[in-house]
Amino acid sequence: MKRYSVIIITADRYEVLKNCLNKLFEYKIDEKAEIIVVDASKEELNYEKKDKINYIKVGSENKGFSNQRNIGVKNASCEFVIFIDDDVEITENWFERLTTTFENYKDKVFGAMGATFPKQNNVISFVCGVLGHPGGGFRLHNLSKGKVIFLNQVATCNTIFNKRIIEEVGYFDVENKFGSEDSELCLRIFRKYGKDKFIFVPDSVVWHYSPDTIFKFVKWYIRRGIADIDIYLRHILHLNYVLKTLVTIKIMFVLFISLFLGIKFLFFIWFLYYLWQLYRHKFMMRYFKFYKFPIFKKVLIIFCFPILKLTADLSFDIGRIKRIIEKKL
Repeated sequence: MKRYSVIIITADRYEVLKNCLNKLFEYKIDEKAEIIVVDASKEELNYEKKDKINYIKVGSENKGFSNQRNIGVKNASCEFVIFIDDDVEITENWFERLTTTFENYKDKVFGAMGATFPKQNNVISFVCGVLGHPGGGFRLHNLSKGKVIFLNQVATCNTIFNKRIIEEVGYFDVENKFGSEDSELCLRIFRKYGKDKFIFVPDSVVWHYSPDTIFKFVKWYIRRGIADIDIYLRHILHLNYVLKTLVTIKIMFVLFISLFLGIKFLFFIWFLYYLWQLYRHKFMMRYFKFYKFPIFKKVLIIFCFPILKLTADLSFDIGRIKRIIEKKL
């Protein structure tokens, strides 16, 4: 009897969805788990193995990260659900490594998250992984040092949840329209059950299509900033994270001081910031081995990283400010 339901939500992205499904069938996941696709696309899915999945077509009124995930959970017939994104490509031993490790801890935790690496051989995508997006990226994988570690929050791009826990805390919040629905759900689990209710399984890897242009990069972080404020509005305990990570205030303070100390002070601070970010993220060089980067691209990544890190932080703040203004208006 199958114990796991793999849930994939999608909307108008059939090419990446088919690639995701092809990998699931290639590694015979359909023989080990129920596969559910909750589709809010305009057109019906045309897929040769459609009869082997639980395909749920929903209208545009039901479109949304939270709502589609809830529909998947409510239609899951198994005790545990595994969320993967439609733009994820699983690896050969992904399922066994994730479920076997979870089974060893399932009396202590409510879920388990595997590692997520960017799929593209691209500078922008690689930087996303260094910054920990999505699903912890290289940052969380490096933090784990190759061992199982406990977490308070997990992402839904490569994660097992105990179905009962999702039901007990009231499912994903359908008012969350911009993402981070997984973080919001985990905050409710944290408030009800305490910390360390999830584990990270570093050897259960999936490849994820990440932003690969500067435009997509900025747009993605703006959306994350919008979602972050929505979490704060639901959970005041999230305020500490918001205040700690506001880069805009820090930049304004530096600019103000530079009015008195001159432009040389500004360049000095930028130089220190640049070196500090390279030092903090020096682990990125360990992950070059997963990609066929020529030397010049490796140098380009190292050179551009602090700039892209600042761009991501500012975009995140822009999203936050945008959402606050919208709420006040």
